[in-house]
Amino acid sequence: MISKNVGIIGASGWLGGHLAKALCERGWEVTGFSRSQREGDEIKWRQWNGEGQINLEGLDAVVNLAGEAIDQRWTKARKIAFRKSRVDLTQDLVKALATSEVKVLLNASATGFYGDRGDEQLSESEPAGIGYLAELCRDWEDACAGATSVRVCLLRTGVVLGQGGRAWQKMSGIFKLGIGGSLGNGKQWMPWIHLTDEINGIIHCLENDLSGPVNFVAPGAATNAHFTKTVGKVLRRPTILPAPAFMLKLVLGEFAEEGLLASTRAVPDKLLQSGFQFTHPEIESALRDCAGL
Repeated sequence: MISKNVGIIGASGWLGGHLAKALCERGWEVTGFSRSQREGDEIKWRQWNGEGQINLEGLDAVVNLAGEAIDQRWTKARKIAFRKSRVDLTQDLVKALATSEVKVLLNASATGFYGDRGDEQLSESEPAGIGYLAELCRDWEDACAGATSVRVCLLRTGVVLGQGGRAWQKMSGIFKLGIGGSLGNGKQWMPWIHLTDEINGIIHCLENDLSGPVNFVAPGAATNAHFTKTVGKVLRRPTILPAPAFMLKLVLGEFAEEGLLASTRAVPDKLLQSGFQFTHPEIESALRDCAGL
């Protein structure tokens, strides 16, 4: 196993902060990268604005979790930000890796790589789908191709569910008002994973010899209708007001079509085959934890 000095790009975010804390508890020396100057507590900090040269001195591994939030209407300006914070940033990071002592790169990606694939079960060996999001994810992963001197793991992540997370805050707020419901016909598969399993899975990849794409999704796949019904059950709220597809597209444009209504039934083959144990393999367990039950 490599020595325990890891840098986290995105350590000041929700997911990165939880990862940094968990790694510190496991004895790792953690360096966070932030656009603004920060004072260290459990972790050390280095300033980086997300482009150009990055200081990787003394690090044995890097986890890159950077990426502008995708769950918003996709304007031309936001598409530029999506690409800059994913593809361009990763390209700059890979250039720096070539002259560093880093041995492992864990780079964020997303299950959007597969596109809208209906009921097809999607392991890591499946090719990229079609559409804007699939193309963005493909280019994001391709940006790592130049990192030939390190072990590269691509974290194809679904919706991450956890207290304080963007996804759960949005969902629970709507359902608590009693206006939650299925999106479109509700038949689309929704790739999801609980925060605990996301964090433990990243550490598992860091400390074990996994490489290439890895699906970060729970084994208990759920359609949007099943997910919606379970949220209502956990929060004890009605789920009788479905959001019609045409309305979602009108309000959210391409994001609705590719991010909310697309069906992606990704399966965590590599994690399971490597012996990883999920804490929350099924959706009800995950949502109960999110709700503090």
